[in-house]
Amino acid sequence: MREQKEYIIDKTLFTNIAGGNEEMFATLVHELYKKFFPFTVSLIKSETEADDILQDVFLKIWLNRSTLTTIENPSGWIYTIIANTASNYLRSRIRRELKINALSAQSGITDEIESEIDAKFTQSLIDQAVDLLPQKRKLVFLMSKKEGLSRKEIADRLHISENTVRNQLAEAIQFIREHLNYKGDLTLPAILILFYIS
Repeated sequence: MREQKEYIIDKTLFTNIAGGNEEMFATLVHELYKKFFPFTVSLIKSETEADDILQDVFLKIWLNRSTLTTIENPSGWIYTIIANTASNYLRSRIRRELKINALSAQSGITDEIESEIDAKFTQSLIDQAVDLLPQKRKLVFLMSKKEGLSRKEIADRLHISENTVRNQLAEAIQFIREHLNYKGDLTLPAILILFYIS
C-alpha cells in the first residue's frame, strides 16, 4: 500500500495564497486542521475551543496574506502562530476565570468580548443570508453544510443532477459572500464561511 504523500507548505504555496488563491488556501486550511487539531485539543482540553482557536488562526492567515511572501520558513511560522494563539487563549481563559467576579459595569469591553461580538455578528449575517436564499438553493445548502451530505446524496434525495447540486452550492456561497460584503463590509473566502456553518 502506497504511503500518502506529505503535504508541503513552502514559499511557493504562500506566494499563491498571498495573491488571493482561495483554492490553495482552502487546501491549506484542510491540511492544517487535520494536522494540528489533535495537538490543539491536547493543549486546550476541549474540542470546541480547539476548533475556535484554529478558526482564529485561519482568519489571521487570510487577513494577513499579503505578508506571506516575506515568511522564510512557512511550516515553522504556521506552527509558531498556532502555538502562540493557543497559549494566548489559555492565558486569557485563566485570567477570565480568576477575574470573572471582579468585572463591573465600568470595566469596559475587553478585546476578547469584542472578538466574540465580531464572531456573533458574522454568524448572524451568514444566518441572515442563508434565510434569504431561494427555497431550493437553501435546502441544498443546508443539506450539504448542516447534514453533511455529499453532492450525490443530495442529488439522489432531491432527484436532481450532481451538476445542479454543485451549481446551487456555488451560487449559495457566492450570495453569502456578497451579503457579508454588503452588510458588514467583510469579505471572506468560501472556506472560512463554511467554518461558521455549524
